[in-house]
Amino acid sequence: MPLAERRPQRQEDSPGTATDASGLHSQGVLRLQFKRRADATVLGRLYQSGCLKARLFKPEPHHCAEAVLLNTSGGIVGGDRLSIDIQWGPATHAAVTTPACEKLYRAAAHTATVRTTLDVEEGASAEWLPQETIVFNRAMVQRDLQVRLAIGATFTGLESIVLGRAEMGETVQKVWLRDGWRIWRGDRLIYADVLDLRGDVGDLLARAPTLQGRLAFANLLHVGPRAESELHNVRAALADTACISGASAWNGLLSVRFVAPNSATLRQSVSRVLNVIRGNLALPRVWQM
Repeated sequence: MPLAERRPQRQEDSPGTATDASGLHSQGVLRLQFKRRADATVLGRLYQSGCLKARLFKPEPHHCAEAVLLNTSGGIVGGDRLSIDIQWGPATHAAVTTPACEKLYRAAAHTATVRTTLDVEEGASAEWLPQETIVFNRAMVQRDLQVRLAIGATFTGLESIVLGRAEMGETVQKVWLRDGWRIWRGDRLIYADVLDLRGDVGDLLARAPTLQGRLAFANLLHVGPRAESELHNVRAALADTACISGASAWNGLLSVRFVAPNSATLRQSVSRVLNVIRGNLALPRVWQM
């Protein structure tokens, strides 16, 4: 198993210095499978190479099985190539998350790519719940999420994005970010969504139809038998939050969008909706650290 590649030092107080100019790009491959053993969801198979790793928590009351994905390079810069493939076996239930916010750093010339494939087999319940992604000025990243659901499978997916770090006075004026989702139920495409930010986006994101000058936003999607029946409860949970939000449901899908002034407000609102969707399950343990 190869070790993670050496990377340019991340300068947390000066993100513009972390670029791809050195040509030292990271590559990572992760293959993870959950399987059913008696009444528990356990690790079936794990392959990890380069900068991508995974760690699993032992089951505890009020928690399903949880896996935490690690990017040991400390963030994503131009030219990085990451590939993630996760499979939920029949009748399994597991949540996959990240230990902290992922960072998309400034790129000098090359676009980073992150390709994720999630396969959810019959009767399984899959939760894709990464913590927020922080996007720095002049980042260049293409992310692609492909989800394939067997008939009778349940899926909850989240993508939260924060533009810069407001507490440090950072702004994002130029960026190249393409973030695409495709979800199939059986052989039928049931959901497709693409976020495409290119070039000078400062003025665009200040307009009323986009972010209205706010810095954080999220997309939460739930596919399952309770999706439409939970719409009223989700809207009630969002009624008194500081987010601009909207929820809709159709054909077994529940879609919730959030726009917030900062990451803390976004996290609070997203957590409220997840508590409705997930019932008596606690949020992933790393979210509470």
